[in-house]
Amino acid sequence: MTWICPECQKRFKNKNQIHSCARVDLEDHFVNKSVEVRATFDELMRGLEGLADITLNPVKTSIQVRASATFLSVKPKMHHVEIEFQMGDEVKEHPVYRTVRISKNRVLHFAILESARDVDVQVLDWLRQAYELSSRRS
Repeated sequence: MTWICPECQKRFKNKNQIHSCARVDLEDHFVNKSVEVRATFDELMRGLEGLADITLNPVKTSIQVRASATFLSVKPKMHHVEIEFQMGDEVKEHPVYRTVRISKNRVLHFAILESARDVDVQVLDWLRQAYELSSRRS
């Protein structure tokens, strides 16, 4: 069952889930950023096209990508794109630069994508795993 915030009408998995009701336009995340940042984001979204029911939720600090739950956080920076995602196993391969175990079965991964070329088969596989893990949450 989903909960819809009465203030902002955003959908959440849990009732009264903590969130920001602020509305942010997707394009605001790309103001004063390099052209490569937008190209990297667009390539990332093309790579996720086959996943069901994906929606984008632009918030003040990031672009949240969600299906039944948020499985990817995209943070456009001046000259690169930072992504955060959870998987069941830890990986320490490029472009992952940091990991944090957040529970027995979940590891938060931080990666930097410097160009659209960094959105490769390996990165997309990790994001598909994050998508599948988020859909199994109860």
